[in-house]
Amino acid sequence: MTRPSDIKPREGSVPGTPYAVFAEGQALGPVSFDITPEIVEEYFHASQADPALYLVDGRQAAAPNVLLPYMTVPVYQTYPPIQGIVMAELEMKWQRPIWADETTHVTATGSIVKKFEKRGRKYIQWRGVFANDKGQPIAELLNTFHVPE
Repeated sequence: MTRPSDIKPREGSVPGTPYAVFAEGQALGPVSFDITPEIVEEYFHASQADPALYLVDGRQAAAPNVLLPYMTVPVYQTYPPIQGIVMAELEMKWQRPIWADETTHVTATGSIVKKFEKRGRKYIQWRGVFANDKGQPIAELLNTFHVPE
């Protein structure tokens, strides 16, 4: 079982990455972790999700957003977070379920798509892919966050 805190630095725990250091095109990851039945159950409880809503052909799947606590792992492994980062946008596409009754080994990779300024604020946009141990995508994301100076 891998908890997000086991694989991603917390804001303030290490020196954070200023905006100028981010490089467009920079590869992120790979970072691997396991989502276990215990994590799935804990997430159902913490999010107050109804497991009955996540049956796929009669089989219990995890709530797909069980990946969200791990979302920033690829970017934070390469670029530790500076205090004050604010998430601005998130698009996620789920490709296949994470089954509630088995451990799913996940490998997260990605890349920095672009850096830009909008209304005097500096942003980073990055793309991530979360795949199972067969290399099949579980989810893909496009995330934009504001990096304070």
